[in-house]
Amino acid sequence: MLGEMVSVETKPYTLSLNQIKKIEVNSGTPKNVLNKVTDNLKENGFNSVLPIACLTDNEDEYLLLTGGPIYEAAKSAGLRKIWVFLVATQQAEASQWVEQNQMLSKLNETVVEPQNVTDFLKFINDSHSDLISVKGIGPKIAQKIIDNRFYDSLGSLQEKFGHKRPLNWIRAFKQK
Repeated sequence: MLGEMVSVETKPYTLSLNQIKKIEVNSGTPKNVLNKVTDNLKENGFNSVLPIACLTDNEDEYLLLTGGPIYEAAKSAGLRKIWVFLVATQQAEASQWVEQNQMLSKLNETVVEPQNVTDFLKFINDSHSDLISVKGIGPKIAQKIIDNRFYDSLGSLQEKFGHKRPLNWIRAFKQK
């Protein structure tokens, strides 16, 4: 049970690609995406997104539970090792941990700072701003924003456009 898994050790770990139990080499990821990931791995020499691996019955051999495309790209990039998040248990229990982790990761969004909100409100209230330059704001939404100006708070935006959408716009604006 998930409640019993508190004692399972987890940590970032580097594994040689040859320590990873043979997995299906073709992840089904589009070739253009794999090529971009491969190029990025070649340039950086390491992966910064960690696939999840667990123990097997064989000492010094690990099973990849997530991140097949990263493994595939690492092989193509000629890397000898990749970083993984190692769950120090066998597949059945580790799979439960992965399921819980995936559920929790949906809650792990980028934090929106008060200054980000202030900057975004200034941007959308400015009649000279290019609203559609922000990911998630198309022409129709831009017109609705314009039609309902002035926004004095995040709450006023959320009242009109829902709770999550304005937060996503602020995150996209911050990245811009």
